[in-house]
Amino acid sequence: MITPHTYSNISEWLQNVVNDNKIPFAKINISQNNSMLFSEFKHKNLGEYANNNLYRIQSLTKPITSLVTLIILNKYKININDPIKSVVEGFSNSKVLSNGIFEDAKSDITFAHLLTHTSGITYGFNKSNQSILRGNTEADELYRNVDLLRKIQTSSINSAEFLDMISTLPLAYHPGSRWNYGMSTDLLGVILEKICNKPLNTIFKDELFNYLNMTDTFFPDLDTKNIIPTYKLTLPTGFKIIKGTDQIKNKIQFQSGGGGLISTPEDYHKFCNFILNPEPDFLSHDIINKMKINQISGDMNYLSDGTNFFDYAFAGPGIGFTFGFSIIVNQSIVDFKSPLDLLSWAGSSNTISWIDQKHNFVFTMFSQLIPFGYHNYKKELMNLIYSDSNFV
Repeated sequence: MITPHTYSNISEWLQNVVNDNKIPFAKINISQNNSMLFSEFKHKNLGEYANNNLYRIQSLTKPITSLVTLIILNKYKININDPIKSVVEGFSNSKVLSNGIFEDAKSDITFAHLLTHTSGITYGFNKSNQSILRGNTEADELYRNVDLLRKIQTSSINSAEFLDMISTLPLAYHPGSRWNYGMSTDLLGVILEKICNKPLNTIFKDELFNYLNMTDTFFPDLDTKNIIPTYKLTLPTGFKIIKGTDQIKNKIQFQSGGGGLISTPEDYHKFCNFILNPEPDFLSHDIINKMKINQISGDMNYLSDGTNFFDYAFAGPGIGFTFGFSIIVNQSIVDFKSPLDLLSWAGSSNTISWIDQKHNFVFTMFSQLIPFGYHNYKKELMNLIYSDSNFV
């Protein structure tokens, strides 16, 4: 068990990062054995937004999409190693762009490739983000040319248009050859819609949210209220509200399985606890265990050439990837304190979660601040928590 002294240190840390203008606000929830043991919300001045409770969780959407994918594949008896071309058109003749040459992909993209970000699909991050996410492959440049990332972030295209665009773009790597962060999970969301013939929001509700009573997790629409605004870091200290981020301005055409959900810290905690302690009458352990063991050969440092992977305690040397989460596979080479097999992921507006399988422990910290990673909250908190001699 975490000692009261460590909980006091967490509370002090949270107050300090708020006081020092490192974050405008944050909610930390900690549970063990499915019991909430710590819950604190700190802020300086949210003003009119103080009672808003809905967060844009960004890439924390991905683990949810991954779990629902496993549920649907099992339900429809689709093998995880089947090629996705069996369900969607456009991926029969995928090309890999390398050294200015379009090569035939050496293998088909499978569902397993999408779930592990080894499909070769990339993101096309803006060049200004390359210092963080290093999206500088030749394929990334073509993604930027068609502005696909902005189009899914603003929901200015629909699922069919997304499928048309991504199926014609080249891959950054041959499927299965490297871990490379990209739009694989967005593609999974579109594939789920094809399989089920339903919008992704309905699939998530029917297959997961209703069972877990995640009533505050959904894809937003024009009527969505109580969204906490997103803040932007202003250097050297401080931040400012990004105007309009407390509302949905345009009709949502694309429900992004890679980053489109709204949620609350409490709802996401339910999801994480379900991953940790699944209920076999709802979902077999065999299915959910696929999200709890490493599914790539080695770690992300081995699989990536450094052009498109990030650190911040979520990816890199000593860290592998399951069907949905990063996982600690070698404690001796990660540069922070952590138990083996710890699962984690985060969203770009600093929504952070981890699942400690050894101690049956779930941690979430939700804020709304960009850019992600300027302050490494996760490493600081993991070092604080796992320095507790009673919790190692």
